[in-house]
Amino acid sequence: MKKVIATIAVIVVIIGLLTALRTVGFNRLGAESYYVQITESGTKLEYKSPSGELYVRYEYTLSAFDKKGNEKEFTFTGDHELRKDAYLELFIKKGKGVTSYQEVKKEEIPAKAKDMLN
Repeated sequence: MKKVIATIAVIVVIIGLLTALRTVGFNRLGAESYYVQITESGTKLEYKSPSGELYVRYEYTLSAFDKKGNEKEFTFTGDHELRKDAYLELFIKKGKGVTSYQEVKKEEIPAKAKDMLN
């Protein structure tokens, strides 16, 4: 009976770990949030892999604001051109810069950052 319970416990832990790996944004853990509005088109960057496959990314350099309204300029890329006038939450890690981003609604932005974006 103890072996069955131990086996079930191990299976539950493995399923939990696999679920965490799929749903947790590890690039966002421990990161600071800054907010930005996309006001211009990104600069198109093209790269060729050693096998000759073409990759396209879009680079943005914009001023962003933290929840206290402090301003910093960040450069980041996306795998597609971002929607003009969209609001983004940038996830920043020291020494790595922008590690991830997500589109947010204007109402979700902290008040001081929102004031600076207007």
